Amino acid sequence: RPVAAEAAAAPAAEQRPSAVAIGDSIAFGKGVGPGESWPAIVAEQHGWRLDDLAVSGSGFVKAGWNGTTYRDQVASALKLHPQFILIAATRNDRDQDPAAVTASADRLLGELRDTFPHAHIIGITGIWGADAQPATLDRVDDIVRAAVSDVHGDFLDLGSPLQGKADLLQADGIHPNAAGQRAVAARVESRLAPLAATL
Repeated sequence: RPVAAEAAAAPAAEQRPSAVAIGDSIAFGKGVGPGESWPAIVAEQHGWRLDDLAVSGSGFVKAGWNGTTYRDQVASALKLHPQFILIAATRNDRDQDPAAVTASADRLLGELRDTFPHAHIIGITGIWGADAQPATLDRVDDIVRAAVSDVHGDFLDLGSPLQGKADLLQADGIHPNAAGQRAVAARVESRLAPLAATL
């Protein structure tokens, strides 16, 4: 490709709206290929330039495989000036102290809003597997819903896109396979549709 064309392509990529994803192993795309996580699929559909900051095992309170929490992901996001912020409630926090999850969610969402007053903050419910979602995750969803609403973000209730669909999960019964990630992304898109004018 001519040098001039390559030079033109680079700024074009930089001019795309920027987005970050804050989340867990499911948002990271554990066990699937590059570009197959639900945040990557959603970003591609909207033409966003995505930085997926998600870490396996992490939550607002629960530390991930590398000892970090959402606190660290938000710290990274604060350096990136995103126009869209995807933040996922997570099953990883379901056994944590609800008061601690609430305090962390309120603090981190507040920091994101204070730093990026015009960013579109989009929260989503946690992703469960093929069986019925437990009440402990419902509680986490409610906590994150309130925190997102308090900073005038949009919270998407995905329902249970994987319930009764073991074929959409990897062998561990926890993480969506590529088809499962597409199912989650499709559910996100269906909930985003009424907000299309703001995306």
